[in-house]
Amino acid sequence: MDLVSGYKGVVGLVFGNEKSGSSNEDSYVERLLDCISNGKLSEDRRTAMFELQSVVAESSNAQLAFGAMGFPVMMGILKEERDDVEMVRGALETLVSALTPIDHAKGPKNEIQPALMNADLLSREADNISLLLSLLSEEDFYVRYYTLQLLTALLTNSPNRLQEAILTIPRGITRLMDMLMDREVIRNEALLLLTYLTREAEEIQKIVVFEGAFEKIFSIIKEEGGSDGGVVVQDCIELLNNLIRKNGSNQVLLRETIGFDPFMSILKLRGSTYSFTQQKTINLLSALETLNLLIMGGSEADHGKDANMLTNRTTLVQKKVLDHLLMLGVESQWAPVAVRCVALRCIGNLIAGHPKNLDALASKFLGEGPQEPALNSILRIILRTSSMQEFVAADYVFKSFCEKNADGQTMLASTLIPQPHSMAHAPVEEDVHMSFGSMLLQGLAACNFV
Repeated sequence: MDLVSGYKGVVGLVFGNEKSGSSNEDSYVERLLDCISNGKLSEDRRTAMFELQSVVAESSNAQLAFGAMGFPVMMGILKEERDDVEMVRGALETLVSALTPIDHAKGPKNEIQPALMNADLLSREADNISLLLSLLSEEDFYVRYYTLQLLTALLTNSPNRLQEAILTIPRGITRLMDMLMDREVIRNEALLLLTYLTREAEEIQKIVVFEGAFEKIFSIIKEEGGSDGGVVVQDCIELLNNLIRKNGSNQVLLRETIGFDPFMSILKLRGSTYSFTQQKTINLLSALETLNLLIMGGSEADHGKDANMLTNRTTLVQKKVLDHLLMLGVESQWAPVAVRCVALRCIGNLIAGHPKNLDALASKFLGEGPQEPALNSILRIILRTSSMQEFVAADYVFKSFCEKNADGQTMLASTLIPQPHSMAHAPVEEDVHMSFGSMLLQGLAACNFV
């Protein structure tokens, strides 16, 4: 490998500047690699591998030395010694350590970053990526686990190169997708890897969807408990958003294959509606981002964006998404302000310029006891909230409702009737019986009085 000689020169320069300490580490790494390559006893080779992994995990100088001479040895083991599972595990773990940055806060800082340099060296050889992907078919749990960690480290440091390599490898993405059905720890590593891999990579997004990503994502979300689940649910929704962001064709596939019902189940509140953990809040905000991506319909450059946007909005409301949004944005006052505001904005986006959706919102009634029109409940938020963010979000709903909606404007204007004096001074909880216009007039009068 010509690259190795170049890296040796860099290592020699760095070690030369740092005198004996790094020089000793250099020779120690070299002795360990020699033992791994040429040792006669299997036990000696395994011991050397364990010691090499330890020193590479703890020392930047050792990482530099390993980068100069260790890759051919490790890749040789992965290629030629598959039957020796312990050595394969050790080689993978050592490679992961070589690509993991070490905190230099307590030691001297070098301009060279060994972990980045090693990632660059390993990813330049397309055959190395192909070899690593083939290891995902191995039966040993730790071999698959360390391989995924290594691929994630490569993707973090050299995303474009790894994306290009995986696209050229037959069944490369298929192997990664298979890991989503593996044991939980493997599945979670694969989920993170695919999330990194699908950012800004439209070709990979299409292949991942073709390999059944939507079904697998929603299956995991359901298994983990929907919005009440942990960080795995958040990772699943992030992957989902990567697949549909600015990608109208993938949105069409989602709508026409598995449909929007699995997505709706994420927005549905279960159990105590006032139980909102920090993770549940994050999960719901991520799901509301998904909803907004569907409402927007895809990329501005997509010629079919407008038609897709219209179909998405129509289908979403047919699937009762307004009920979920009104629960999150209006009825669940225990919900965090951020969730309520984003839910209200989604309502505004759903109805804007869409006659059927406008009518759907106008016909909604809320409350378990005496019910009132949803628009009245949203107006009450405007009149009473102490949060400017929530005021603006609720006001946006009315802006979207009234704009180019003459029938809706007329309907609201027809309720502008002052209430009797006794009703005007009724307790706050009694305004559920007031019309929209009466509430509005009462609010304006109160403002003038103040």
